[in-house]
Amino acid sequence: MKKIEAVVPTARLETAFAALAELGLGGFTYYDSKGRGQIPRPEIHSGRGTSTYRPEFNINATIVVVTKDSMADSVISTILDSASSGLAGEGKIFVSDVDEVIDIGSKQRGEGVL
Repeated sequence: MKKIEAVVPTARLETAFAALAELGLGGFTYYDSKGRGQIPRPEIHSGRGTSTYRPEFNINATIVVVTKDSMADSVISTILDSASSGLAGEGKIFVSDVDEVIDIGSKQRGEGVL
């Protein structure tokens, strides 16, 4: 099994969700994340518009999917196709091995609980 963690721009999150739903995954998790990368952070007007500041971090979202080895490449391709516009610094995808999965409610183990 593989754990796929994709850091994507928040603006492309809904597109990625729709594309992942079409794959028939058992589910996935996402959370808001902040980070610093190649994309310059935008200048934001504060108060009544008289002063500006540049935030320390960009706001992104991280999608986490655990899937069977056979589906990992299609999940990665789907995220790339739905979240990328071709510009540098749009995010990263991290792939790691998962040794065990346990369903808390049924206490079942293995790929079948995905």
